[in-house]
Amino acid sequence: MEPQRPGDESTWASLSTPEKVSAALGMTALVLGIIAALVTVVLAGVLVVVFLSSNLIAADSASALVWAVVLCLPCGLLAGAFTTPIRLVLRLTASSHRTKHSADMAISAATTFLGALLVESFTPGLHVEHPWLPALLATLLVALANLTINHIESRKSHAKATGTATHVEHKNPPTQR
Repeated sequence: MEPQRPGDESTWASLSTPEKVSAALGMTALVLGIIAALVTVVLAGVLVVVFLSSNLIAADSASALVWAVVLCLPCGLLAGAFTTPIRLVLRLTASSHRTKHSADMAISAATTFLGALLVESFTPGLHVEHPWLPALLATLLVALANLTINHIESRKSHAKATGTATHVEHKNPPTQR
């Protein structure tokens, strides 16, 4: 089999069986890697909230924390189903971009807060004394992560716009004598 030139585009039908298997395995590995990374981040978030509010949260076993991670997605979707109509109304009625952005951030925080409350309520073996405090902590951690990501993205876009590189590469590095 000859290598493809950079300008050639091959379709799925033109690939041989080993190439199709290789592509399917590669995509499966990519999807599983992304899922594993997301689960790791969510587990780390759950562990941080549990650690910081350890006097308010009591778990029967470590499996309760695994259940909390598993329930984050369905509880987040349920919270989003409750807050989406409010988000749409605020987007349609807000006049300025800044008002829309502020309302969107507030609804996002409310969705996170509600999702954390639902996770605390539905997780078997998890006992929370004042459920709103860990939910507020989780909301603040998510907001902090969003602000950090937005800051990094704005720095990258500013660096691209001004033409400055975030790292310097030398084609001919100086040699030491």
